[in-house]
Amino acid sequence: MTCARLVQHYRGLTWADVRGMALRDFNALVEQMAEDIEERERAEGRSSRGRSGGERRTPVMT
Repeated sequence: MTCARLVQHYRGLTWADVRGMALRDFNALVEQMAEDIEERERAEGRSSRGRSGGERRTPVMT
Protein backbone atom coordinates (compact mmCIF):
# COMPACT_ATOMS: atom_id res chain seq x y z
CA MET A 1 0.00 0.00 0.00
CA THR A 2 2.81 2.39 0.81
CA CYS A 3 4.38 1.70 -2.58
CA ALA A 4 1.14 2.63 -4.34
CA ARG A 5 0.91 5.87 -2.36
CA LEU A 6 4.51 6.72 -3.25
CA VAL A 7 3.90 6.16 -6.96
CA GLN A 8 0.76 8.28 -6.76
CA HIS A 9 2.44 11.06 -4.74
CA TYR A 10 5.61 11.31 -6.86
CA ARG A 11 4.38 11.53 -10.44
CA GLY A 12 7.63 10.44 -12.16
CA LEU A 13 8.14 7.42 -9.92
CA THR A 14 7.32 3.96 -11.25
CA TRP A 15 6.79 0.54 -9.66
CA ALA A 16 10.15 -0.56 -11.08
CA ASP A 17 11.85 2.42 -9.41
CA VAL A 18 10.32 1.58 -6.05
CA ARG A 19 11.20 -2.11 -6.31
CA GLY A 20 14.82 -1.34 -7.19
CA MET A 21 15.27 1.21 -4.44
CA ALA A 22 17.50 0.66 -1.42
CA LEU A 23 15.56 0.42 1.85
CA ARG A 24 17.04 3.64 3.24
CA ASP A 25 16.02 5.52 0.09
CA PHE A 26 12.53 4.04 0.28
CA ASN A 27 12.19 5.06 3.92
CA ALA A 28 13.43 8.58 3.15
CA LEU A 29 10.82 8.96 0.40
CA VAL A 30 8.07 7.68 2.71
CA GLU A 31 9.09 10.20 5.38
CA GLN A 32 9.15 13.04 2.85
CA MET A 33 5.74 12.04 1.51
CA ALA A 34 4.32 12.02 5.05
CA GLU A 35 5.71 15.51 5.67
CA ASP A 36 4.24 16.74 2.38
CA ILE A 37 0.82 15.34 3.28
CA GLU A 38 0.92 16.83 6.79
CA GLU A 39 1.87 20.24 5.41
CA ARG A 40 -0.94 20.11 2.84
CA GLU A 41 -3.45 19.15 5.56
CA ARG A 42 -2.24 22.02 7.75
CA ALA A 43 -2.59 24.45 4.84
CA GLU A 44 -6.09 23.18 4.04
CA GLY A 45 -7.04 23.44 7.70
CA ARG A 46 -5.98 27.07 7.81
CA SER A 47 -7.87 27.95 4.67
CA SER A 48 -11.08 26.29 5.80
CA ARG A 49 -10.95 27.46 9.41
CA GLY A 50 -14.14 29.20 10.48
CA ARG A 51 -16.31 27.41 7.94
CA SER A 52 -16.92 23.73 8.19
CA GLY A 53 -18.46 22.17 5.13
CA GLY A 54 -19.53 25.51 3.67
CA GLU A 55 -21.84 26.15 6.60
CA ARG A 56 -22.70 29.81 6.99
CA ARG A 57 -23.05 31.09 10.51
CA THR A 58 -24.83 34.23 11.54
CA PRO A 59 -24.28 35.92 14.90
CA VAL A 60 -26.98 35.47 17.48
CA MET A 61 -28.08 38.54 19.40
CA THR A 62 -28.52 37.92 23.13
